[in-house]
Order: sequence, then structure tokens, then C-alpha cells
Amino acid sequence: MSPQVTFKSNEDKAPQAQLDSAGRSVPLAPRLCDAVRAPYTPSHGSAPDAMPQPPVGLEDLGPALGVRVVGPDREKWLQGMQSNDLAAAPYGGAIAGAFLNGKGRLVAIGLLWRTRDEVIVTTGPDRLDALRAHLDKLLIMEDCELQELVGLRRLRYWPSEVPPRSVPEHIAGSAQPLGLELLLPEAEAQSLLEAIQERPRPDLAEAWRIAIGVPKWGAELDEEATPIEAGLDPLVSFSKGCYVGQEVVAMATYRGRVAWNLVRLQIAGAAPAPGSRLGTGAKGRITSATQVGGTALLLGYVHRELIVPASAVPLEDGRTAQVLGLPYGSQPGAGVCA
Repeated sequence: MSPQVTFKSNEDKAPQAQLDSAGRSVPLAPRLCDAVRAPYTPSHGSAPDAMPQPPVGLEDLGPALGVRVVGPDREKWLQGMQSNDLAAAPYGGAIAGAFLNGKGRLVAIGLLWRTRDEVIVTTGPDRLDALRAHLDKLLIMEDCELQELVGLRRLRYWPSEVPPRSVPEHIAGSAQPLGLELLLPEAEAQSLLEAIQERPRPDLAEAWRIAIGVPKWGAELDEEATPIEAGLDPLVSFSKGCYVGQEVVAMATYRGRVAWNLVRLQIAGAAPAPGSRLGTGAKGRITSATQVGGTALLLGYVHRELIVPASAVPLEDGRTAQVLGLPYGSQPGAGVCA
């Protein structure tokens, strides 16, 4: 079982080679050498009046943390363990998915890297143990197994308008909201870090995350959050079939049974501190904040009637923030509000 998640030859990159186990065509994984930054366009509402400087460069996210899933039933089993459609992932690439408990609340979010002989699930260091325990508990009769993940490194390429041309064309990854995610053997990762020496500034990376509305574990996400509340509906497939927590997600989407939603906001003046009260109600709070000139950009939870763009939400310091819209890629569900 190879640790590689990149293509090995030109034949592997050929469209006719991109077939799943049922012989269906799947898309090609995006290549780093073709990565460019697309203009930010919100999926709901409007962009902030002022945007931070976009981060550029190759970010070292450290040794990959997660599990390998091997065996004939690996893809079928993982389809039932998380919210997205693994069959849509290209070989050598990945899809982002949410792992939920039976009540539809988050256990972890992660990337599922699809190869021809295994699926690698990567997640953050704060959710690794919880994810391992969750998956191990649910692996019962299926013909697959969990293995330790070693020897791989995660990188993130924050593209500019000019794609890099000094790297091997075979390096492919997964286009995600914050850039092109890469999973490489340690030696290849170090070679790429040497080839692309520009690093994104951490403060710019965090400001960009907040401005476009990408939720983060420990800020917007925790074990009490659900995917619809947190604006993670881009990670949810509504056509692939059942998975753990699916019934709760379906009711929240189609019956509007979500009282609170994560939104993007802005306000003139200094940024209020995360944790500050936002609107009324016990769950209304600011989760992340950044300053762009004289404008503060915020992420926070508001009651569902306030997700309408241009809604005014009072802060505890007496000021009023303006709702810009839902998080990155998120759209109002049936029964919530448009």
C-alpha cells in the first residue's frame, strides 16, 4: 500500500484513467502548477466593504495526522461515516467531510484523500484522538481496517494570480476554501518547500479566513455544533444516501429546525473581542474577529431570522454590526430564510 497521493506518471493523469471502482468517470485532481486565486465571490449576501491582503505562498501544516483506511469495503464504509460523497473525489485528490455523532453534532471535520488502494483521512491535532475513537467504535463487520498514518506531510498552497512553474507537474491536491491542500511523502514535501520558499504571513492567513467565512475548530466549531448551524453545508451530500447523523441534518435543512446560524458580519471601528455577546440569546456570540483598516470583520452566531444580509445586530458595547451573509459556500436551507 503506497503512501503516495500524487500521480506517478502521465498515464495516471489521463482522463480515461480517472475511473472509480464501478467504472464511472471521476474528475482530475487540481495540479499545483495550475493553481490560481479566483476572485472571492460570496455564496450568500455580499463581500465586506474592505478585504484583507490575500496571503500568498506555501504553508507547512506539519506531519499529517489521521488514519489510513484499507480493505475492499473502505469506500462503502466511509460513505456511511461522514457527510460528503467520497465517490466525487478524484484519485490523488480529496473531499472535505464532517464526521457526526448520532445526534448530528460534530465529532471532527477532515479531508478524505482517495487513492486506488486506500483512503487517508486527515484532521487537526485537536480532533485526532476523538476521530480515531469514533471510527474504531463504528468499524464492526466491514472488510476494512484502520491503520496508523505516518510519513506524510500536509502543505497548503495559497495561490497568487501567477501559478508556480518551477515545481513538478505531477503534484496534485485538493482545492479547498483556503487554498490547494497537499498531502505528500516527507521527502517530497521538503523538496517542494525548498522549491517554493515564499511563506504566507499567519496574520494574513487568519484575516483571510475570517473575511471569507471559513469556520475553524475551537472558534466556530465544537462538539455542540451541527453542520447546518456552522455553515458546513458544502460538506454535505444530499444525494449519496445514509450516514451517521444524516437524519438530523436532513430535518435541519428541509424543516428549518435550526435556531442559530454562523454568519459573516462587519462593523466600523475596532474589532470586538471573540466571545463578546452578539444580539440577544445565550448562543449569540462573536467567534472570530479581524481588523482591516477602519473596519472590523467578524464571524459569529445569530438567531436564524438575522441571517438575512444587511440585518442589524447589536453588540454588547452598544454598537450595531451588519450581517453580510452566511459563511464560505453556505446557502440558506429550506425553511430557514433567504
